[in-house]
Amino acid sequence: MRKVYVVGFDGASWRFIEPLLQRGEMPNFQRLINEGTHGKLKSTVPFHSAPAWVSFMTGKNSGKHGIYMFQDYDALSYTYVGRTANSRYYAGQTLFDVIGEMGGSVAAIRVPMSFPAWPVNGIMISGFPTPGDTPESYYPPELLHDLGAIGEADPPDFRLLTVDEQIETLERHMARMEGVIGRLMEKPYDLFMVVHRVPDPVHHFFIGFVDPRTPVYNADDAQRYGDVVNRFYRRMDSVLGEMLQRIGPEDTLFVISDHGGAITPPRQLNLNVWLAQQGLLTPQKQEQSPMERLYALNQRLLSARVRSALRRRAPKAVKGELRGLWQGLQGIDFAKTRAYHFPMKNPPLAGIVINVKGRQPQGIVEETDYEPLREQLIHDLRELRDPNTGEPVVREVYRREDLYHGPYVERAPDLVVWCHDMYKEGPLAAGPVVGQVPFDELQQVPGSHDEWGIFLAKGPGIAAGKEIEGAQLIDVTPTVLHAMELAVPADMDGRVLTDIFTGEREIESVEIELARKSAESHLSEDEEQLIKDKLKGWGYM
Repeated sequence: MRKVYVVGFDGASWRFIEPLLQRGEMPNFQRLINEGTHGKLKSTVPFHSAPAWVSFMTGKNSGKHGIYMFQDYDALSYTYVGRTANSRYYAGQTLFDVIGEMGGSVAAIRVPMSFPAWPVNGIMISGFPTPGDTPESYYPPELLHDLGAIGEADPPDFRLLTVDEQIETLERHMARMEGVIGRLMEKPYDLFMVVHRVPDPVHHFFIGFVDPRTPVYNADDAQRYGDVVNRFYRRMDSVLGEMLQRIGPEDTLFVISDHGGAITPPRQLNLNVWLAQQGLLTPQKQEQSPMERLYALNQRLLSARVRSALRRRAPKAVKGELRGLWQGLQGIDFAKTRAYHFPMKNPPLAGIVINVKGRQPQGIVEETDYEPLREQLIHDLRELRDPNTGEPVVREVYRREDLYHGPYVERAPDLVVWCHDMYKEGPLAAGPVVGQVPFDELQQVPGSHDEWGIFLAKGPGIAAGKEIEGAQLIDVTPTVLHAMELAVPADMDGRVLTDIFTGEREIESVEIELARKSAESHLSEDEEQLIKDKLKGWGYM
């Protein structure tokens, strides 16, 4: 069994790495490119940390492992999402479990979506999101005591910090992780994996300083903070350099990210408005309160920047009411609705659910009409244009079975609408079909994701100086097993990336029975609330 190291940088993107490489500012990444194989790594759909890292760990698509976001998708419910998703959905089915079953030892450090930690042949420290440093974040639990205070001391709400405070918080994260890695690498493991999540919030919160396409870009702020993103990428290169110094010449190293970074799209497609115009959705008739009438008047008379300034200065209770007014999906009369928007929380993606008779509580679409309605929606959405610019809004529309297969496919929306880069899903049921995203929303979290992560590999038998195409995140798991000279479970959806290897070695496949480690999937109410608070504080909810 060959020793393998996997370093994950959550959200890392070639978009920011390549200019730094050209300037000679990422020497360790350059060394990996020269001595190994690299390329783009296509993420999952959604390209969201929760399904992406679980798909990496299991080598399976969301239809098999059931994770689509940080909370349960529930396309059969009119409330859209359920409880917080966690490792108990799939624990025992991962790369770490496969290696243990084959006699290997593992260290899994801060891999997202690994809370609660579960028994492995080695050690595990849960990654984001967790409720904090509790014994359930560690396996074995006594590891918490052995390592001391290394936990995620997150602020109550990262969005409320000043930019300088945000930078300082992320610097602490990186420093804390470097200390943990140094201590844990002193012991030998057949697979050592660590994920640094800092690049993801760097994109979410600082991309507005470097990308003029977002309305929140400001030349003065860009002058002051324009190097912040590059600063953290240089720090990533330093972390990688320390790892390269620690591994031996016979070891293999993979460097990956789960998705890339992009701006939060400044325009939104209000699918419920469009569906109502098509005669497929009926909003509930509601009397407007004085506050709602005043809000609607302000939307027409005041600029986005003025409205944003007023919101920032409003008392906390008023802020909450204003947010509710904007986000409040003017109720839908489901008894008279054939299709409705399903929030996917991952720009530029959106979902549509067909209200099927006998499937949803107030379903009205006959099963015989289901497929024709989907076909009509696909056709019409592909033709949809932005009325302000004439540009197409939708890049592609997928049936859920085009993207997923397995026992959990029905958790996904019936259609996945992939908008063009400058558009995201909107929450409105009345108003324009296409409109501007509120300025304060963009200010809070100016960055989002795209589908392209990074892939680098170096080690014995891996081609040097080679660039590959067509690699997907879900392929990395079987490729890691193959590099360790282990068999690949037959139920994994990914393929071994044979292009990265110089020699020809037969890919072994094995039928393997792996048992789930926990029967009860739900977290406690306290754990659930702590994780939700943390997700909100980092702008994920």
